[in-house]
Amino acid sequence: MEKLGVPTAVIITEPFIASGKAMAVAQGIPDYPFAVIPHPIAATERQALGEWTEQIVDEVAEILTKVN
Repeated sequence: MEKLGVPTAVIITEPFIASGKAMAVAQGIPDYPFAVIPHPIAATERQALGEWTEQIVDEVAEILTKVN
C-alpha cells in the first residue's frame, strides 16, 4: 500500500519482529517502521489489549503521517 501512496502502519507482536524486518527488506524498504505490541493477542483480555493500543497509538500516528 505504501508503494501506491497509501499511508500504512504495520502493527506486529513481539515474536514477529524478525519476520517483519525480513519482509520489509524483501519489499525493498529495509527501514520500514512498525509498531510492536506484546504477544499473544487471542488469549489476552480486552482491557490489556486496550492498554497496549494506548501505548502505541502515538507511534502509529507518527508512522501514518511521516513524509517519506
